[in-house]
Amino acid sequence: MLPVPVRFGLDFGTSNTSLAVWDGERSDVLPLDPIAGAAMPTVLYVRRDGSSSVGRPAIETYLEDNRTRGPIKREYLPLGFKMVSSNPFQKPVDAVILTDVNSPGRLFQALKTFLGDELDVRTNVFGAERGLEELIAIVLAHVRDRVNALVGTAPEEITIGRPVEYIGGAAAEGRALTRMRAAAELAGFKEVRFVYEPVGAAHSADIVRGTSLVFDFGGGTLDLAVVEREETQLRVLATAGAGIGGDRCTERLIDDAVAPRLGSRAEWGPKRLHLPAFIVNALHDWHALSALNEKPLLEALDELVKQGAPRRELEALRDAISLQLGYEIFLAADTTKIDLSSVLAAILSYHRAAIDVDARLTRGRFETLLAPLLRDTETLLDAVLAKAGVVAEEVGEVVTTGGSSAIPAFRALLARKFARSRVRDAAAFTSVAAGLAMPGVEEAAAAAR
Repeated sequence: MLPVPVRFGLDFGTSNTSLAVWDGERSDVLPLDPIAGAAMPTVLYVRRDGSSSVGRPAIETYLEDNRTRGPIKREYLPLGFKMVSSNPFQKPVDAVILTDVNSPGRLFQALKTFLGDELDVRTNVFGAERGLEELIAIVLAHVRDRVNALVGTAPEEITIGRPVEYIGGAAAEGRALTRMRAAAELAGFKEVRFVYEPVGAAHSADIVRGTSLVFDFGGGTLDLAVVEREETQLRVLATAGAGIGGDRCTERLIDDAVAPRLGSRAEWGPKRLHLPAFIVNALHDWHALSALNEKPLLEALDELVKQGAPRRELEALRDAISLQLGYEIFLAADTTKIDLSSVLAAILSYHRAAIDVDARLTRGRFETLLAPLLRDTETLLDAVLAKAGVVAEEVGEVVTTGGSSAIPAFRALLARKFARSRVRDAAAFTSVAAGLAMPGVEEAAAAAR
């Protein structure tokens, strides 16, 4: 059992969540997820009976519940209110929703991306109306309970990391912070503080004297901070962020190596027909692919085969949908992405039911696929340097964190752009949480305001 902790830092990420505790001497990141460890997937699964789970257990339960249930059956259900038309001559009509009436549970992921939305929408979760704050609160309550089980106390004060820029830009910031604070308070946290995520990483990485750049490249976002250390004081000169993440890199591999085996590039008939865009776009999104598991759509795929569509590819697509294989495919592609950080070529191999993929991928090909993301990253680096009023030659070191920072193409970009700087790694998945738990991080962040 750890000593009674005095501070907690929470990195609530788009893809993963981690939490660290400062015990007065050091900052330790806790194994929040019993399967994944310190980096808990930010996923919530709520079953029809009201029970809930988070992280990898949530994903495993969701897949198990849906793997054997067969095609989804959807029906129109009344929402209990009337919709008023903008046409004054049109009478109000009963609002209905087309929903999966036999769903064993609902899976929620990337909840963070909706924090800044203008619309305050509530969703029906098996008869209970849930807002975004309430859904995030369920995740945070599980986290708080897990901390209590690990260290013997449930935290009441918490420092939570926030991205430099929320999806939706500056206009979304107030809404996002208000909702995140409300969610934390619903989960039992009585005092909530927010600090930029790359500032947390800078605080735990023991930044050297002078000017440094923190390059926090996670699964969902890229966040940057230019910081300056004078003696023991850490000052933040500028921050920047964008929705560039490692998951988008994995999606590029799926689009290139797996999706064609599922019919994404197939053409047939004299009119050169092809799959609808909504199906093709779902192939790299495992949750969206699972949502296609409906009898009419599966029957439509069978009908396309009768009309001349390629049987092999559409049978593979049908199995990927009906057997809920999207998450396994994503993991296979993600593993290949990781492999390409250490080898020049790797095989993306996935064989299940009618899906038969053995694709040799080179690092060079991967970097070609990443070209648009690399351009966006360089633009963001230029922006944060300009905002800080420094040039690349004045940056003494670049500190990288986040699992995606290991991708060689991005490391090569940093080496080229900061040729005179030392580039070093902080703990990939835990440095943000570790820094957020440390004393003094709020003061460093305040200097950026």
